[in-house]
Amino acid sequence: MFKSCIYCFLTFLTCNLHGFVAARQVNPIRSVCLLNDPPNQCGEFCLEALKPMLDHIALHQKEWSTCDPQKLNDSQERLDRIESNLQKLLDQREASSKNMDRIEAQLAALQESLSKAGKGRISNLFTRIGTRLIFIEKEIRQTWKGAEAICRQMGGHLATIQDQSDLNAIVGKLDRGCSYWLGLSDEAKEGEFISMASGRPAPFLKWKVGQPNNFQGRDHCVDIYNGEMYDTDCNDPEYFICEAVG
Repeated sequence: MFKSCIYCFLTFLTCNLHGFVAARQVNPIRSVCLLNDPPNQCGEFCLEALKPMLDHIALHQKEWSTCDPQKLNDSQERLDRIESNLQKLLDQREASSKNMDRIEAQLAALQESLSKAGKGRISNLFTRIGTRLIFIEKEIRQTWKGAEAICRQMGGHLATIQDQSDLNAIVGKLDRGCSYWLGLSDEAKEGEFISMASGRPAPFLKWKVGQPNNFQGRDHCVDIYNGEMYDTDCNDPEYFICEAVG
Protein backbone atom coordinates (compact mmCIF):
# COMPACT_ATOMS: atom_id res chain seq x y z
CA MET A 1 0.00 0.00 0.00
CA PHE A 2 2.84 2.41 0.86
CA LYS A 3 4.47 1.72 -2.51
CA SER A 4 1.12 2.46 -4.19
CA CYS A 5 0.95 5.73 -2.26
CA ILE A 6 4.43 6.75 -3.42
CA TYR A 7 3.46 5.83 -6.97
CA CYS A 8 0.32 7.96 -6.79
CA PHE A 9 2.29 10.88 -5.31
CA LEU A 10 4.78 10.73 -8.19
CA THR A 11 1.86 10.52 -10.62
CA PHE A 12 0.38 13.57 -8.91
CA LEU A 13 3.59 15.52 -9.39
CA THR A 14 3.86 14.35 -13.02
CA CYS A 15 0.27 15.36 -13.80
CA ASN A 16 0.83 18.80 -12.27
CA LEU A 17 4.03 19.21 -14.26
CA HIS A 18 2.25 18.08 -17.48
CA GLY A 19 -0.60 20.45 -16.78
CA PHE A 20 1.84 23.27 -16.13
CA VAL A 21 3.60 22.67 -19.49
CA ALA A 22 0.28 22.47 -21.37
CA ALA A 23 -1.05 25.61 -19.73
CA ARG A 24 2.11 27.51 -20.63
CA GLN A 25 1.55 26.53 -24.26
CA VAL A 26 -2.12 27.62 -24.26
CA ASN A 27 -1.89 30.60 -21.92
CA PRO A 28 1.68 31.82 -21.31
CA ILE A 29 0.57 34.21 -18.52
CA ARG A 30 -0.66 31.47 -16.16
CA SER A 31 2.11 29.93 -14.03
CA VAL A 32 0.29 27.15 -12.10
CA CYS A 33 -1.94 24.33 -13.27
CA LEU A 34 -3.98 22.60 -10.53
CA LEU A 35 -5.65 19.19 -10.74
CA ASN A 36 -9.39 19.40 -11.29
CA ASP A 37 -10.17 16.44 -9.06
CA PRO A 38 -7.14 15.54 -6.89
CA PRO A 39 -8.79 12.77 -4.80
CA ASN A 40 -9.93 10.92 -7.88
CA GLN A 41 -6.79 11.64 -9.93
CA CYS A 42 -4.21 10.75 -7.22
CA GLY A 43 -6.17 8.93 -4.61
CA GLU A 44 -7.65 10.18 -1.35
CA PHE A 45 -5.53 7.78 0.69
CA CYS A 46 -2.23 9.17 -0.61
CA LEU A 47 -3.26 12.76 -0.01
CA GLU A 48 -4.35 11.93 3.53
CA ALA A 49 -1.11 10.07 4.17
CA LEU A 50 1.01 12.98 2.94
CA LYS A 51 -1.01 15.70 4.63
CA PRO A 52 0.69 15.39 8.12
CA MET A 53 4.13 15.66 6.53
CA LEU A 54 3.13 18.72 4.50
CA ASP A 55 1.58 20.33 7.58
CA HIS A 56 4.73 19.59 9.60
CA ILE A 57 6.92 21.23 6.94
CA ALA A 58 4.63 24.27 6.79
CA LEU A 59 4.66 24.62 10.60
CA HIS A 60 8.44 24.43 10.94
CA GLN A 61 9.03 26.74 8.01
CA LYS A 62 7.46 29.47 10.15
CA GLU A 63 9.61 28.52 13.14
CA TRP A 64 12.76 28.41 11.06
CA SER A 65 12.05 31.79 9.51
CA THR A 66 11.40 33.44 12.91
CA CYS A 67 13.61 31.51 15.41
CA ASP A 68 16.91 31.19 13.61
CA PRO A 69 17.75 34.92 13.67
CA GLN A 70 16.89 35.04 17.39
CA LYS A 71 19.02 32.00 18.14
CA LEU A 72 21.82 33.54 16.13
CA ASN A 73 21.58 36.74 18.17
CA ASP A 74 21.64 34.77 21.44
CA SER A 75 24.67 32.80 20.31
CA GLN A 76 26.45 35.97 19.28
CA GLU A 77 25.73 37.57 22.68
CA ARG A 78 27.12 34.51 24.51
CA LEU A 79 30.19 34.55 22.27
CA ASP A 80 30.71 38.25 23.02
CA ARG A 81 30.48 37.58 26.79
CA ILE A 82 32.97 34.70 26.54
CA GLU A 83 35.38 36.88 24.55
CA SER A 84 35.05 39.67 27.12
CA ASN A 85 35.74 37.28 30.03
CA LEU A 86 38.72 35.82 28.18
CA GLN A 87 40.17 39.26 27.62
CA LYS A 88 39.80 40.03 31.33
CA LEU A 89 41.65 36.82 32.21
CA LEU A 90 44.42 37.68 29.77
CA ASP A 91 44.74 41.16 31.25
CA GLN A 92 44.91 39.71 34.79
CA ARG A 93 47.54 37.20 33.69
CA GLU A 94 49.65 39.94 32.12
CA ALA A 95 49.40 42.01 35.29
CA SER A 96 50.40 38.99 37.41
CA SER A 97 53.34 38.30 35.12
CA LYS A 98 54.57 41.87 35.51
CA ASN A 99 54.24 41.63 39.29
CA MET A 100 56.17 38.34 39.30
CA ASP A 101 58.95 39.86 37.19
CA ARG A 102 59.19 42.79 39.61
CA ILE A 103 59.32 40.46 42.63
CA GLU A 104 62.02 38.30 41.01
CA ALA A 105 64.08 41.41 40.21
CA GLN A 106 63.78 42.59 43.81
CA LEU A 107 64.78 39.15 45.11
CA ALA A 108 67.82 39.04 42.81
CA ALA A 109 68.86 42.49 44.01
CA LEU A 110 68.47 41.40 47.62
CA GLN A 111 70.51 38.24 47.07
CA GLU A 112 73.24 40.28 45.39
CA SER A 113 73.28 42.71 48.30
CA LEU A 114 73.54 39.87 50.81
CA SER A 115 76.31 38.29 48.77
CA LYS A 116 78.28 41.53 48.70
CA ALA A 117 77.67 42.08 52.40
CA GLY A 118 78.86 38.57 53.20
CA LYS A 119 82.10 38.79 51.26
CA GLY A 120 85.13 39.00 53.48
CA ARG A 121 83.15 38.09 56.61
CA ILE A 122 84.54 34.90 58.13
CA SER A 123 83.32 33.33 61.33
CA ASN A 124 85.58 33.75 64.33
CA LEU A 125 85.18 30.01 64.93
CA PHE A 126 87.91 29.35 62.35
CA THR A 127 91.39 28.78 63.73
CA ARG A 128 94.66 28.64 61.87
CA ILE A 129 95.94 25.11 61.42
CA GLY A 130 99.12 24.93 59.42
CA THR A 131 98.82 27.61 56.75
CA ARG A 132 95.02 27.79 56.56
CA LEU A 133 91.91 28.74 58.53
CA ILE A 134 90.11 25.55 59.59
CA PHE A 135 86.97 24.80 61.59
CA ILE A 136 86.35 21.23 62.82
CA GLU A 137 82.79 20.37 63.83
CA LYS A 138 82.85 17.64 66.50
CA GLU A 139 79.40 18.06 68.02
CA ILE A 140 76.78 18.02 65.23
CA ARG A 141 76.62 15.51 62.39
CA GLN A 142 75.32 16.58 58.97
CA THR A 143 74.87 15.11 55.50
CA TRP A 144 77.53 16.19 53.03
CA LYS A 145 75.31 18.91 51.50
CA GLY A 146 74.15 20.04 54.95
CA ALA A 147 77.77 20.36 56.07
CA GLU A 148 78.69 22.36 52.96
CA ALA A 149 75.77 24.72 53.60
CA ILE A 150 76.99 25.38 57.16
CA CYS A 151 80.53 26.00 55.95
CA ARG A 152 79.19 28.54 53.43
CA GLN A 153 77.26 30.34 56.14
CA MET A 154 80.50 30.63 58.07
CA GLY A 155 82.24 32.15 55.07
CA GLY A 156 84.01 29.08 53.72
CA HIS A 157 83.59 25.61 52.18
CA LEU A 158 84.14 22.02 53.18
CA ALA A 159 87.88 21.55 53.41
CA THR A 160 90.11 20.25 50.61
CA ILE A 161 93.41 18.69 51.71
CA GLN A 162 96.22 20.27 49.70
CA ASP A 163 99.17 17.96 50.42
CA GLN A 164 100.66 15.52 52.97
CA SER A 165 101.82 18.34 55.24
CA ASP A 166 98.31 19.81 55.24
CA LEU A 167 96.86 16.36 55.98
CA ASN A 168 99.21 15.79 58.91
CA ALA A 169 98.34 19.16 60.47
CA ILE A 170 94.57 18.55 60.25
CA VAL A 171 94.58 14.87 61.24
CA GLY A 172 96.38 15.82 64.43
CA LYS A 173 93.26 17.76 65.48
CA LEU A 174 90.71 15.01 64.68
CA ASP A 175 89.29 12.41 67.04
CA ARG A 176 90.20 8.84 66.15
CA GLY A 177 87.31 6.55 65.34
CA CYS A 178 85.24 9.43 63.89
CA SER A 179 84.52 10.27 60.25
CA TYR A 180 84.65 13.86 58.94
CA TRP A 181 83.36 15.16 55.63
CA LEU A 182 85.81 16.79 53.22
CA GLY A 183 84.87 19.07 50.31
CA LEU A 184 85.35 16.48 47.54
CA SER A 185 82.74 14.72 45.39
CA ASP A 186 82.44 12.77 42.14
CA GLU A 187 78.67 13.32 41.80
CA ALA A 188 79.15 15.10 38.46
CA LYS A 189 81.33 12.37 36.94
CA GLU A 190 82.08 9.01 38.50
CA GLY A 191 85.74 8.70 39.55
CA GLU A 192 86.54 12.40 39.04
CA PHE A 193 86.66 14.00 42.48
CA ILE A 194 86.17 17.78 42.39
CA SER A 195 86.92 20.31 45.13
CA MET A 196 83.97 22.39 46.31
CA ALA A 197 86.33 25.24 47.20
CA SER A 198 88.03 25.56 43.80
CA GLY A 199 85.80 23.69 41.35
CA ARG A 200 88.89 21.84 40.13
CA PRO A 201 90.09 18.23 40.55
CA ALA A 202 91.31 17.33 44.03
CA PRO A 203 94.99 18.30 44.44
CA PHE A 204 95.70 15.54 46.96
CA LEU A 205 94.08 12.19 47.79
CA LYS A 206 95.12 9.54 50.29
CA TRP A 207 92.72 6.62 49.90
CA LYS A 208 92.26 3.71 52.26
CA VAL A 209 93.23 0.46 50.54
CA GLY A 210 90.28 -0.67 48.40
CA GLN A 211 88.90 2.84 48.12
CA PRO A 212 87.11 4.39 46.34
CA ASN A 213 84.69 1.51 45.73
CA ASN A 214 81.39 3.35 45.08
CA PHE A 215 79.55 0.74 47.20
CA GLN A 216 76.17 -0.14 45.62
CA GLY A 217 76.59 2.88 43.34
CA ARG A 218 75.79 5.34 46.15
CA ASP A 219 79.22 6.51 47.39
CA HIS A 220 80.05 9.89 45.82
CA CYS A 221 81.36 12.07 48.67
CA VAL A 222 84.73 11.90 50.43
CA ASP A 223 85.29 11.67 54.17
CA ILE A 224 88.39 11.08 56.28
CA TYR A 225 88.65 8.40 58.96
CA ASN A 226 91.79 7.83 61.04
CA GLY A 227 93.90 9.74 58.53
CA GLU A 228 92.68 7.94 55.38
CA MET A 229 90.03 8.86 52.80
CA TYR A 230 86.88 6.94 51.82
CA ASP A 231 84.13 7.50 49.28
CA THR A 232 80.85 7.43 51.22
CA ASP A 233 77.12 7.88 50.73
CA CYS A 234 76.56 11.66 50.73
CA ASN A 235 73.41 11.26 52.81
CA ASP A 236 75.20 9.76 55.79
CA PRO A 237 75.35 12.13 58.82
CA GLU A 238 78.96 12.85 59.84
CA TYR A 239 81.13 15.48 61.48
CA PHE A 240 82.85 17.82 59.04
CA ILE A 241 85.80 20.14 58.40
CA CYS A 242 85.43 23.64 56.97
CA GLU A 243 88.12 25.84 55.46
CA ALA A 244 88.24 29.59 54.74
CA VAL A 245 90.61 31.89 52.92
CA GLY A 246 92.24 34.43 55.14
